[in-house]
Order: sequence, then structure tokens, then C-alpha cells
Amino acid sequence: MEKANNNRKGGGSRVSRYFYYLVVLYMLANVVALVPRILIQDRLNGTVMALVIAIVLTMFYFYIFTNSMLKFPGKGQPEIVLTYTPKWFAFTYLFFVAILYFCSAWFILVSFIDITNIFINPEMPSFLIGAVFLALVSFGALMKTEKTLYALEIVLLISLPLIIAIFFKAYFNQLLSWDAIKVVFIHSFEKPSISTIGAASYSMIGFYFISIYNRVLKPKVNKLKLIPFLLLGILATVNIFTSFLIPIGFNGVDGSENYIYPWFSTADSIRMEFGFIERVLFIFLLLYIGISISTATITCHVGVETLKSILPKKKWKGIAMVPSMILLVFSVFTISSPYLFSQVHIFDFSKFYFSLLLLVGAISCSVLLYAVRRSKSK
Repeated sequence: MEKANNNRKGGGSRVSRYFYYLVVLYMLANVVALVPRILIQDRLNGTVMALVIAIVLTMFYFYIFTNSMLKFPGKGQPEIVLTYTPKWFAFTYLFFVAILYFCSAWFILVSFIDITNIFINPEMPSFLIGAVFLALVSFGALMKTEKTLYALEIVLLISLPLIIAIFFKAYFNQLLSWDAIKVVFIHSFEKPSISTIGAASYSMIGFYFISIYNRVLKPKVNKLKLIPFLLLGILATVNIFTSFLIPIGFNGVDGSENYIYPWFSTADSIRMEFGFIERVLFIFLLLYIGISISTATITCHVGVETLKSILPKKKWKGIAMVPSMILLVFSVFTISSPYLFSQVHIFDFSKFYFSLLLLVGAISCSVLLYAVRRSKSK
């Protein structure tokens, strides 16, 4: 803890990298399950235009939300909202935002429970897979905020180079059909749907994590620097187009929609001739299970911290009970979900949820801009 405090005091350049880790982690976690499936479903109905709109809109939200949070060094969104908005609004807004964070974690976990059950161990019951995942996620979500960042750094340093290598391998693979990709671009100017724009923007919203992690990052600047911002925009563009186009290039314009998880079927088509494991699918699965657990952990941690700010601080034998009870309810619901909802239901829920987040982003940015204005007038 002392070391972490020293790092924060020692300079913004060291701790600021964790914010970018959060953004990159969320980009990676949400481009292989539900998001590409939604994009591919509308591949001939203006998905390319949807990607462009989503990138511009989300980067606008990114700039406004992050710069507004940086005006309050060392403070999280709950403290800011509770200080500068009416109590009734603050409670309603923070409760709603916290539920959305848990929804994000839920979509990640139910998807990867199903993926694990399909591709790794079909004989293992879904509830057992879910119990293992939720035990890891709950343990991590109850950690101190700084420690979750250190764990995140380790996961990214191990996973990111291998994922980049797999993406490069996919782009230069002889099985990739550029003609199929060209067909998609021919339909670029079709009118896109709101759900497609929402799905495209979803993988780029990791910046919202600063709502809690601003407490420990404590940057010395009060404005996001232009070059890192532009680099993240370029990375987001490459990431989302890769998520959308590679499965189409491998499986064809018509064939790509036949897969529930197109990226895992695509990964199974890639071989590492000189690798220690020839089938990329096994490496890909392990990498993304690790990334999904890390992302769900971070998301649940932010959700718990947000709810803690508006709920009574009950303790039992010196132990805070509220965070544990929140995660217990979330865990039971998530483990039960494969038996309550079909993949069709989850897919439909996700389309509505991703569309809703477009509106929520505008509301969140407006709330923080209002708080910044109020803080200057005091």
C-alpha cells in the first residue's frame, strides 16, 4: 500500500498507464462474443457506417467524460455526484449506473460460461463453470482498488502480445477472403440500426471505469493529452474493424452469420506452423477466459463501489457486509442464468442494452459537465 501511495505521489506518468490499461482491456474483452455477432448480423445493412458513427460518438463521450473526471483529482463519480447534485437525483442516478455495470459483467460472464461449456468441457455442468468464474470474480472485486490494477497489468502483459500475434496471423492468412470483405464495404452507406451502433460503441467504453479508479490514479493533469487520446482512437478503430471483418473474411459473407461465436470458429481455422500449440483456438480460449474474468472483476468492483456510496454501511464483526451481499446476489443470478435464459434471449437483451448505453453516455457526460460547472461557481 505504501508503495502504491508513493507511486501516486511520485508522478502522473507512472500511474496514468493504468487508465489506458482499463480502456484496452475492455476493448479486447468485448470483441469476441456478443458484439461481433450483432455486427455480422447487419453486415449488409450499413455496419461499416455504424462503426464510423460509433467511433466518433464514443470518442466524443470519452473526451468529455474523462476530462470532466480529471477536474476532480482523487475523487470518484459517486462523491462528485453526491456533492453537486440533489440527493434524490444522485441516489437514482448512481443506483441505475451501478446496475448497468453489473449488467456488463453479466453479459461477459454468461457468454464465457457458454463458450467454456461448448469449446473446453461440454461434460461440465454450466453451474459449476459459473461457480468457478464467480468465485474468482467476487474475490477480485472485493480487493482494494489499487490491487485490482496490479492484477490487471499482469494479465495484459501476458495476453496482449499473444492476441496481437493472433490478429496479425489472421490478417496475413491465405484463407482470408478479401473479396468477402469488399462485399461488406459495398454496403457501407446503408442506413445502420441503433443496436448496431450501440454494439460497435460498446467495446470502446472502458473509459467509464475512471468513475471509480480516479480515486487512486490521481493524475497531475486536469485534461486528457491529445496524442494518447488519438492513439486510443486509432487502436479502437483497428480493434472493432478487426472484430467485425476477420470472421467474415474467413467464413464468407453468408457463412459468417451461422456461428453463435464467430471469432472462436475463426480462431479454429488458424494454425501456428511453428508454435508449441498448432491450433490457435486453444491459446485463444485461454487468453480470452483470462481477459473475461479480469474484465468482469473490474466491472463488478466498479459496480460495488458505486452501490456502496448510496447504501447503508452495515458491518458484522468488523467486516463490511454490503459488498459481499451484493456479489452474492449477483453470483446466484449469473449462475442461474443459463437455466433461465436461452442464447436467443441473451442476444436480444444485449442489443437493447447496447442501444441504451448510447443514451446513458449522453446523460453521464451531462451530469459531469454540470458538476464541473457547479464546482467552479462555488
